[in-house]
Amino acid sequence: MIQVIQRTFDILEFLAQAPDQPRPLGEIARTLSLNPGTCANILKTMVARGYVNQVAPKKGYTLGPAAYALVRNGPYRRDLVQAAELPMTRLARDLGETVLIAALHRHRRLTLCQVEGDKDLQVRSDVTTTEDIYSLATGRLLLAYLSGDELETFILRHGLPRKSWPSAQTREDLEAGLREIRTEGEIVTGSGEVVAVARPLREGEKVVAALGLFLPRFRFRGDHRKKILAGMKATAAEITQRLSRGNTS
Repeated sequence: MIQVIQRTFDILEFLAQAPDQPRPLGEIARTLSLNPGTCANILKTMVARGYVNQVAPKKGYTLGPAAYALVRNGPYRRDLVQAAELPMTRLARDLGETVLIAALHRHRRLTLCQVEGDKDLQVRSDVTTTEDIYSLATGRLLLAYLSGDELETFILRHGLPRKSWPSAQTREDLEAGLREIRTEGEIVTGSGEVVAVARPLREGEKVVAALGLFLPRFRFRGDHRKKILAGMKATAAEITQRLSRGNTS
């Protein structure tokens, strides 16, 4: 792989984690283990092409308009988003909670679409979206359905969960946790004051995405808890059915 191209995409992906937050040159170079001079030269070209904005000489860089233009024709996996949009909207309306669809692409978790609930207190996507896939319900679920080779490659690149999944510190414990997710067909997990639920979405026999729901822990109890679990199961089944027949109406 041509090294400068690899570094260019590394910079784009790093800036995309918080596209409106200016990142100083030093932070970009340090995070990506780049020589500052090399990083500056790449950024200069990206600014000239419009893929990066330089906020001010010393204030840092953000994503530029050309980067946003790349996705002007619609979201990644538009067919999946179209199949999921109506059931997701119905579920978010019925529960008053935020619902999303996430997928893995090149070992990264992508939020394909999100429908906000109508409760006064919501769990924001910028709080729950992270590069640490192990810490997320949708991330763990998606890992559970990788092939053996795919999981091996992921572990080689990202390592074991460490603190982000306390019960899966060893390879054996990780594999046991993933088997349990596959057996249950869902995962319910919590971190601090947030609870997350996730279920698989299939295209044929292959799990292609995860349906996720996030809410404050204090609301995940009693009848509302039962309604959430039943609604997630039914909605995941409906989206899977719509995908299987190619019906997005």
